[in-house]
Amino acid sequence: MKKILTLLAFICSVQWCISQNFYEIEWKGDNGVVYTALVEFFEKENIKVRVKYTMTDGEYKVAKYKCTGSYHYNEEGEKYFIFDGKDAEMVYSSKGSKTGYSADNFVFKNINSQNKFEKLYTYDDQDLKDGKLDNIKDAKFKKLDPSKDFTSAYINSYYWKNEPEYTTYTSLVTNSSSTTNVSTTSSSSDYSSSSSSNESYYRLKFKNKCIKPIKVLIRYLDFNDNWTSKGWWTIQPNKTVYVEDSPNRIFYYYAKSTDGKSVWSDKDNMRTYKGKKYGFRKLKKSDAEYGSWVTNITCTKLTDSGGTVTGTSEGTSTSTNTSTGNNKNVKLHLIMVADTKDPKIGASVQQDLNDVSNLFEKAAREINVKYSINKLYGNTFDKNSIISKINSLEIKSNDVVIFYYSGHGYNDISQYNRFPNMSLDGTDLGLESIHKFIKQKGARLNITVGDLCNSIPRSRNGTTRSEEIPFKSGFLFDEAKLKRLFLRSRGSLISTSSSKGEWSYCMTNANGTMGNGHFTNAFINSFAKEASKVNSNTGSWNNLFNRAYTDAKNSTRYQRNQNGKYGQSGFNSNTITYN
Repeated sequence: MKKILTLLAFICSVQWCISQNFYEIEWKGDNGVVYTALVEFFEKENIKVRVKYTMTDGEYKVAKYKCTGSYHYNEEGEKYFIFDGKDAEMVYSSKGSKTGYSADNFVFKNINSQNKFEKLYTYDDQDLKDGKLDNIKDAKFKKLDPSKDFTSAYINSYYWKNEPEYTTYTSLVTNSSSTTNVSTTSSSSDYSSSSSSNESYYRLKFKNKCIKPIKVLIRYLDFNDNWTSKGWWTIQPNKTVYVEDSPNRIFYYYAKSTDGKSVWSDKDNMRTYKGKKYGFRKLKKSDAEYGSWVTNITCTKLTDSGGTVTGTSEGTSTSTNTSTGNNKNVKLHLIMVADTKDPKIGASVQQDLNDVSNLFEKAAREINVKYSINKLYGNTFDKNSIISKINSLEIKSNDVVIFYYSGHGYNDISQYNRFPNMSLDGTDLGLESIHKFIKQKGARLNITVGDLCNSIPRSRNGTTRSEEIPFKSGFLFDEAKLKRLFLRSRGSLISTSSSKGEWSYCMTNANGTMGNGHFTNAFINSFAKEASKVNSNTGSWNNLFNRAYTDAKNSTRYQRNQNGKYGQSGFNSNTITYN
């Protein structure tokens, strides 16, 4: 952290609950220049920032850098959140200026009763002299809605069209005709030469719907009426890449997986590219409307006569259709058990109940599967109610069952069992016992999760100044990744938030009440990341849980457990496979 910390005497950084977030920040410099930043807030260690601005002489510039974010407190206990910018570099200058850029730092202050910041200030390293802050500027910020705000023109004012972020961000728009109120301050036609409704050409894109990277080679008619071959583009799983424009609605392509085991080709149209012949497949747009054209490349299990794995593809005019056809026969059953009446952790557990239920309901809606959300709390927080509820569910062989417990737990350290017991009203129940009971119902995928202590009874505590961050937004789920998690997987997984001899901890909100359990907070974070549209994750339960364990342990690293170790260390046992 920069020297401003010595001035403000900040002392404590914490963990939060987030999903994908995009913000626009605007401020005015001493020279009267208006700066506008596009911020991707996804991980505190890797906050991406692009800044655009127009100098007084008309020169349009774009800079980029990264920030790390953390909470801090001054001597009076007032809370701040800082984006600490580093390693700025110029991306674009309309006049070719070589002048550098000093990374900005953002200070969020004045948190309100809704746990949201009301004030924002900015400064850069040049404002720091001898460890003292000489200049700080007012700024304003607002949350963006990518589905409406990320028009081609807006994103192109920050990113070149050949940058992966341009393709990723513009693909988040769900209504291209919507009118937005996003600021376009300092836009420049030199940098932002995006397409519009007056396009008179076709924009070819490919989406990789396989579980492994692919490489694409294309053949197209250029604007000089010459047929040209061009490649290679490497496309990661579940990613879409823009490749080329053409006035002709006929394209050809050849694709292969990076491991060489899968090929998409056609022997009827052989062409030479860099001394080697390839069989190109033909793509023809069926209508005359110009604009984006996405071709899905999908893996299959078919093999040709030579034993090579082949694949299928399909073209669409504006967006991809990722429906697999098997989701109609799937139902997601969530059984959420929460000790909301407990006088010590009830507020934390209530938040877990709400947030986890919302998470899985949202995921089920995204992939269009049936779902049932079953909440057991208050007067139904007991063993008989749990067993009765599970028995009442019509669980079929292709269904998904998720059991999630948030409450007190315990484990006798002299016993062999690694998994804890749920401390219910009346007779208690082992986490592993309920997992085995659910598996007997025969669902395709069974997941049991417990956020509870795994040590001496009833000792789940809150941690000081470990609240959730106010930067929240909706989930930007990738349908293909969700389908891999819920539709293309089978087996079982049982997870606990702490290892034997360890406690599980709750977070503390700004108003002094408890927030999520640290593990539940980390689990929701990790789920959002694993199924996000804006990263290269593939949709893996194992990666999802391991990331959650790491984050929860890091956020409780100063908490000493019954066994003398620090931080809670979750683990799981699973047999999940994917097809």
